[in-house]
Amino acid sequence: MSIEVRTALRADRERILAISSQIWDGHDYVPDMLDEWLAGKTGELLVAVLDGAVGAFSYRTWLAPGHAWLQGIRTDTAMRGRGAGRALTEASLERSWRDGARRIGLSTYVDNRTSTHIAETFGFRRAASFVYLEGDLSSGSKSEDSPVETLTEEESARFIASSDSLAVANGRFPSGWKFLEFDWSPETALAWAPYRIGIRCKGRIVSALCASQRSAGADCATQRPSDLKVGVLSFLDGEPEDLPILLSHAAGDLGATAWEAMVPKAGDRSAAALEALRDTGLRPWSDSQEDVFAYELDRESALHPDRRSQS
Repeated sequence: MSIEVRTALRADRERILAISSQIWDGHDYVPDMLDEWLAGKTGELLVAVLDGAVGAFSYRTWLAPGHAWLQGIRTDTAMRGRGAGRALTEASLERSWRDGARRIGLSTYVDNRTSTHIAETFGFRRAASFVYLEGDLSSGSKSEDSPVETLTEEESARFIASSDSLAVANGRFPSGWKFLEFDWSPETALAWAPYRIGIRCKGRIVSALCASQRSAGADCATQRPSDLKVGVLSFLDGEPEDLPILLSHAAGDLGATAWEAMVPKAGDRSAAALEALRDTGLRPWSDSQEDVFAYELDRESALHPDRRSQS
């Protein structure tokens, strides 16, 4: 059986949409991103052709200089088990290394055993694990003497770098379903979350929140109408009594109708944000257990697979 992997064409659009409609009961995020992906300005959309028809597709983009990211790997249910996903992954890796990647990442949901198997077959290692939560946040009334203040990029970077939350995340900073090692490019990570607030005590930042906002139809697997605004929480840590205050403040400022968050969790260790978010009404998909995994493959490990066990 021959599988051809090539760059997607505009003519492939309807076939890609048909495959995407099989995902998450028809609530895949790909349709909202497809025109941007086909334009090819920030990444490359690949398709695998089997028996003359597009049977699978995947997208490759960049998180930061030298750090490629794979996402949107989808295979027609009628063509699974025929090697399309593997062929796409192999081609994406080859093109990423060729284009200067020093690390390639991807994320999977706990139930996506096929993607997990493919990733581990190619030598990806699990770098961090998270709990995905979503729901509504209520905003409280603001007072003139509110302790919450806007943080500068420098203040935010310094607090995040030394936080317990980043330690539980093994140094990875989330934005939606993308994860970047914070030390790799702090400026990129902070650009993902331009809304940054904190609480100071005796001149020192003791608690902080970083978030962003987007439309519900972009880069998510929710079932909400696309005209709604979603708050995306990337970071929350600090004194337990401060976290509800920061969340209420963020809800009022951003005015999002729904929120989602990736909270670091590794075995018995979890970020303080997990309990705070559950108390405010956000709910996990899987009973607060790790259900989203960030995988990474470094160029050195890819070129010298015999060294993986030594790293």
